Amino acid sequence: MPSEVSITRTALIPGTPEAVFAFIAAEDVLPKVLTGYGPLPAVVRTSDHTGPWDQVGSARVVHLADGGTAREQVTLLEAPHRFAYRVWDVSNPIVKTLAVQARGDWTFVAVGQSTRVSWTYTFKAKNAVTAVPLSVIAQVLWRGYMDVCLDNTVRLMTLK
Repeated sequence: MPSEVSITRTALIPGTPEAVFAFIAAEDVLPKVLTGYGPLPAVVRTSDHTGPWDQVGSARVVHLADGGTAREQVTLLEAPHRFAYRVWDVSNPIVKTLAVQARGDWTFVAVGQSTRVSWTYTFKAKNAVTAVPLSVIAQVLWRGYMDVCLDNTVRLMTLK
């Protein structure tokens, strides 16, 4: 069984769980919040949608600023409390060598006038050996990528 490498990041985002969930789970959100971090490229667009993004089973292709792509599919949608998806068929050669797929899982909990958002991203390593470098990449780079995404979300939700 391949090893898993998980990172969880949390943020307190202005707005109700309904508003924050709607923003984060929106079909057009990725280029707004995934703006890149270090060598990790920004998302520039999505294409090839198989259905509406608010429906379990819908999939799409995510296009990155470096020309790379990945497939993404909604696996769970419990508005406004939880949203999950899987990512596979990543074109990046390093990720392709180290991981089989990844899962993202978001939870939303009201805290006063804000929402505590927890985002867990879990990479499924190809094997125990590839889990070691994958863990380093996740802890150093992917953690920063997630933080930028959450910071952008806080900034954009503050403007609403």
